[in-house]
Amino acid sequence: MIRIVENSASSAVFSLLKRSDEKFLTERAYDNPLFVEDVVRNIALRLNANSNITWFKVESENLESIHNHNAYACVEKE
Repeated sequence: MIRIVENSASSAVFSLLKRSDEKFLTERAYDNPLFVEDVVRNIALRLNANSNITWFKVESENLESIHNHNAYACVEKE
């Protein structure tokens, strides 16, 4: 599941980064920009392709730093 999520986003998620790693991660995300809608769609497509997964709910929220609102998307398969 972690690989599915990380491969569906702009870049992997890290809880702690060194300064040199932060530069690499920022550049990688910049080369592959995605909206929250793109992220949940990418994850849903990968989950749908797995016949062992019969239900899921995917949510993504981007905590905006330049707007006064956050971006949110959700998709659910019942």
